Amino acid sequence: MKNLLKASEELFFDILIIALVSFLYFNYMYINKLTLILGLVFSFIYLGVNFYIGYKYKLKFIESLIVGIIGSGMGIFFIFFSLYSEFILNIPNFANWIVIPYFIPTMSIIKLFSIEINYLYAVILMFLNIFLVVIGSILKNIMNKSSL
Repeated sequence: MKNLLKASEELFFDILIIALVSFLYFNYMYINKLTLILGLVFSFIYLGVNFYIGYKYKLKFIESLIVGIIGSGMGIFFIFFSLYSEFILNIPNFANWIVIPYFIPTMSIIKLFSIEINYLYAVILMFLNIFLVVIGSILKNIMNKSSL
């Protein structure tokens, strides 16, 4: 249990720090090809930290799911209010604006591949983050079993 809480705390705050730094980067830098390519570093770190946390800690499948969900807590928080503003308040532009801090580390991928931005992208990204934590922990368990 202690390992589970430590891993989820580390993942949550790593994602939070990456999101804050990339938010500042993409809001204060002029967007051109060079800044988008440099912004890919944020995308790789953002996605890689999920895999790394799953790989670093020896977690079972359910534990890695819990770590991924807690690590995506910021996304769950933003998605909840985004869905509220989309379906209850009927303000779709505000719904997109709410989830931007969660998926801004992947802004380079969005701009380079012309992905349509809406609240569903944040949901897909949240599931991808959870999936990467699970894959990292499964790979760690496979590597531990093969080294015996």
